[in-house]
Amino acid sequence: ISRYIAFDKDELEIILPVLKIRQLKKNEVLISEGEVANIIAFTNKGYLRVYYNHDGEEITRDITPLHSFATALPSFILQKPSYEIISAITDCELFIISKQDLDNLYNKYSKWERLGRRIIEDMFVEAQFRLYQFITLTAEERYRQLLNRYPDMIRDVPLKYIADFLGVKLQSLSRLRKTMHW
Repeated sequence: ISRYIAFDKDELEIILPVLKIRQLKKNEVLISEGEVANIIAFTNKGYLRVYYNHDGEEITRDITPLHSFATALPSFILQKPSYEIISAITDCELFIISKQDLDNLYNKYSKWERLGRRIIEDMFVEAQFRLYQFITLTAEERYRQLLNRYPDMIRDVPLKYIADFLGVKLQSLSRLRKTMHW
């Protein structure tokens, strides 16, 4: 939180009564397709995968890095059923707040509203950056950038999800990793 807005101790403690800690086991679903996303999560430990089911195939849209926020954003904002699924790739510890509690904080405290806006802006910018990468970079360049930004993700997340996240088949990622010159 402090990377977005400076809060004093009292301002931070306001969230404690509405903040919940949730443990997710590997493969457990946080938000299902068709469910309205009424929560936003912060990954304290572990990795979440945001994906779609399209013609019987799972397509990974995002893998949340450690210490980042996750929700099915269109569903959360519009309060409509989600077309995304969010599930745990690894065992996770999440800090969860409901949309209702978050809206109450926004209405009562302008600093919390500013924080919420900054988080949503970051999520939007990250989505745009990812789209830009898909349009302008090769698979190898996307992989190198992922390695540079999130080396722990490469270590902790199964390669099948990394490949899907990069938009390549697992076999192609394996070949690419063998031929890369460091």
